[in-house]
Amino acid sequence: EAIKTLRTTSGKILIKDWYKEVQPLDKSDIKILRSFPFDEKEFKKEYGIKEFLGNKSGLEIKKSLVAEPTCNIAGIVSGYYGEGAKTVLPAEARVKIDFRLVPKMNPKKQVMRLKRHLRVKGFSDIKIKVYHGEAAARTNPKHPFVSDVTEAARKSFGKYVLSVSSAGTGPMHAFTHILKAPAIAIGSTYVFSRIHSPNEFTRIDLLKKTTKCMCLVLDNFARSTNTL
Repeated sequence: EAIKTLRTTSGKILIKDWYKEVQPLDKSDIKILRSFPFDEKEFKKEYGIKEFLGNKSGLEIKKSLVAEPTCNIAGIVSGYYGEGAKTVLPAEARVKIDFRLVPKMNPKKQVMRLKRHLRVKGFSDIKIKVYHGEAAARTNPKHPFVSDVTEAARKSFGKYVLSVSSAGTGPMHAFTHILKAPAIAIGSTYVFSRIHSPNEFTRIDLLKKTTKCMCLVLDNFARSTNTL
């Protein structure tokens, strides 16, 4: 019952003020998203799904991928699940949940909102153990450093795809927020690399090109007259 109060079947999070700090994408972000390659049919086929949450498509599904918070129920354990029958009521249940945050959302503040939500809904007996919380980060695509990186990518790969942001978790917020420096991710994977799955992989040719790209980024940065 407690889990049902967290989100709708379409993925919208029902916790009060959860979206309060979420900022809409600006025009430059939307422009990048429109040109970002995303084959919906191939994606659905690869992951074995019939439709996206909320039956979204086109630009809306791209926005969901890069700019919307998520609430993911990773797993539930309760009761007796061994061999044979056992007619007892479970004394406890455990559930693992992860929330994907976007820029301006504070992990500690979101945890407080989650606790308040459960208390208001009558589930004050639920104990929450937080394993990790990382704030999101995003670098303005108009930043001069982006040009240095895209130029290196063009020389290494022949072409490049610029993304507004990705769902990977890392310490980028420390650079963008505390050091006020740009942070950009350059990956050697491609869309079907099955990231974080048991059979995750990358291609050797892409790994070599990415290594070259990183070297060029350092060289471009050393030669650049742009300042951070």
